[in-house]
Amino acid sequence: MRIRRSIHFIVLLLALSLISAYGQREESKPAASAMIAARKPVFAGACKACPWGILAKVTSDALSFYGYQTTICWVCWSSFGPREMGDKTKPVIPPGALDNPEYVEPPPDAVPDISATSESNLIDAWNGTGPYLTDGKQRRNYRVIAVIRTSTYMLAAASRKSGITNLRQIKDRQEPTWVVGNNQIIFDHYGIKVEDLKAKGGGIMPANATREKRASGDVFIGTGLLANTPEQRSWYEASQLNDLVFLEFEEPLIARLAQVPGYQRATVPLALFRGVTRPIPTVIRPNHFIYVRDEAPDSFAYDVAKALDEHRDLFQVQLEPWYYDPQTVALSRVIPMHPGAMKYYRERGYVK
Repeated sequence: MRIRRSIHFIVLLLALSLISAYGQREESKPAASAMIAARKPVFAGACKACPWGILAKVTSDALSFYGYQTTICWVCWSSFGPREMGDKTKPVIPPGALDNPEYVEPPPDAVPDISATSESNLIDAWNGTGPYLTDGKQRRNYRVIAVIRTSTYMLAAASRKSGITNLRQIKDRQEPTWVVGNNQIIFDHYGIKVEDLKAKGGGIMPANATREKRASGDVFIGTGLLANTPEQRSWYEASQLNDLVFLEFEEPLIARLAQVPGYQRATVPLALFRGVTRPIPTVIRPNHFIYVRDEAPDSFAYDVAKALDEHRDLFQVQLEPWYYDPQTVALSRVIPMHPGAMKYYRERGYVK
């Protein structure tokens, strides 16, 4: 009898300890957004024609079929969105945002609940590297809902009149060399230093330069696609207003770029831009994330995943080509997927 009472007492203690631990976990879990609870989430997007702004609009339209009214921040671009999401701060107007009033609106006075950015950008924010290095911290509260793909190639070109046929020529070039764009890995590989460019009367083309000035650059480096958006228009303009010679990257550099999280090998297709007269080996940044914080309710993440899947047609009518692929929509190698989204993908058979 005493043994039986002792067993009952031990079981009772275990049950009480489990209840206490569960209660502590519930207390420590961040409170879910009141905007999500009201089915009025705030999306940290980008300008209305920019990639992450487009993903914001697609998500908003898809969620509207399920009773959500989404407010979009049209100025939460670049490193602003991941910071505002991770730190739970209200959006601010970035410098120069009002220079293109047709693309933006004043940001909402609310902390964003959901956002979109490239895989490489969010990994930098997750690890506290790249543009987030000076923040002195990692942001590990992101959870991915969907991986959406597009075709953004790494490109390099030079104006024909510059006589540059290889990026290695820039380092020893005595004439002033103006470079539109920047990529530190490429600069390091070819020994290009901004200080040396300035010393010879050149440098990095200012972002606020006029269209004609941007197009008159000597060298163009960076990711691009055929779109007249603020972040992509330099390729659109230069390929029309300048006579460009598109350059090839050296194989060791391509291998190095392909190791950067979020990038993979690809080939620039013939005639992507005026001046692309042949297929060119390079890398591509295909993956972009629609993501939330870890506090987002499973039901909300499930609804977003379901809405995007059932309204894939919305991706097909945008400024740039977007691809919803069931084989890759839940494939995030660094940042965890949200369990609510994974529940939907398992039900659909997209993941096992």
